[in-house]
Amino acid sequence: MTREEAQKVTKTILGYAEVPELEVRISETRRGFLRFARNEATTAGETTSMRLAVTAWKGRRRASVSAEVEMRVGRLDEAAARKVVADAEALAAISPEDREYMPLLGPQEYLEVDAYDEETAAAGPKQLAQRVRAAVEYARDKKTQGAGFLDQRVETSALANSNELFVYHPSTSVEFSMTARTSDETGSGYARMQSQAFRSLDLREAAAIAVKKATASRNAAERKPDEYPAILEPLAVSDLLGTFDFDARRAEEGRSVFSAADGKTRVGEQVFDKRLGMRADPANPLVPSTPYDDGGYPIQAATFVEKGVLKTLSSSRFWAKKQEREPGPFASNLILEGGEKSLNEIIQSTKRGVLVSRFWYIRTVDSQQALVTGLTRDGTFWVEDGEIVGPVKNFRFNDSMVRVLGDLDELGQSVRVGRRMVPAVRANGFRFTSLSDAV
Repeated sequence: MTREEAQKVTKTILGYAEVPELEVRISETRRGFLRFARNEATTAGETTSMRLAVTAWKGRRRASVSAEVEMRVGRLDEAAARKVVADAEALAAISPEDREYMPLLGPQEYLEVDAYDEETAAAGPKQLAQRVRAAVEYARDKKTQGAGFLDQRVETSALANSNELFVYHPSTSVEFSMTARTSDETGSGYARMQSQAFRSLDLREAAAIAVKKATASRNAAERKPDEYPAILEPLAVSDLLGTFDFDARRAEEGRSVFSAADGKTRVGEQVFDKRLGMRADPANPLVPSTPYDDGGYPIQAATFVEKGVLKTLSSSRFWAKKQEREPGPFASNLILEGGEKSLNEIIQSTKRGVLVSRFWYIRTVDSQQALVTGLTRDGTFWVEDGEIVGPVKNFRFNDSMVRVLGDLDELGQSVRVGRRMVPAVRANGFRFTSLSDAV
């Protein structure tokens, strides 16, 4: 769906409204996928969906309804679209008042974000199968069992409202993940790659990473749980970052690790390691992301942490108005500034410690301390005198992510993991609390 088509469709749907405030979100998504297990393709397919979501306001009452609806220009399912609008209006009439009501935004200016790749959008099932074949054949040649998923998405989305706001965003994305297991099922490795462009991914390289970890992690030895120096690979760092946010309201209400006494926050304080920076930029070419939030408010480039100092927190439109400040800044991606060293160089400079490939089953224990618990997975190793001595059994951990990221010994080069750019790090101390027998 082109920008012009999206404008025509949203304008038509807005014309069905009988209330003064209506928001329309439309998305067209084509998804191609291929799943494989035991080194063989098991499921493949391609789906196309067109989704309409409408939010209606009657005074301060609001309701949202969504449905799959044909929305192409000249083929708009008018009856279905009218029903979605009518249902939203009817539900709004009987909904409780929204105590945090904010009027609709008018026209806004947005960053130009290049998140669409023509070659990736044009790739079909044959191209997906060819890409995966190289990974599967590598796993088979190395006598390991490979299982995983290749997911390709081509999406155009648009948001418009009855106050003349309109924004349009096309994007492509491709993600490949693979788990390799040894034949004796004592070793497991994992790798994941993401990009907006197929050509930037080497699936054979991903398979090589997973297979190498699987082979190296066989017959893991038991090591006493304790606080150890820890090398966290980028995937492990990204896993942990999902456990806290930069929400100003939570901080000012005393519910965040960034809270301070008397309704204040830790903005301006040294919270993280002095070398660590965190910023957001939807136009970043390596991790492009949506340049607007759920209500159409523009997302601009912003720095949240600079040289370890918390520089700002994010305020919703409602909270910003209440606190008499500007909304934002918002983040649709997160970029951690890294160093120059490779992961291998960090390992080689490590006297002793645990190397963690990734975490899973992470749960927040105490948000006021950013205290979380979880388990290591798919390759945990003991490092001594600059060398990987051998695999160790997986650990459960309990630690504060702010504490860990506030006491770093090394930062590696940042790489893309999902919608984040993150480095490998070496933390001076990481609290491993018990053992897990899971591979």
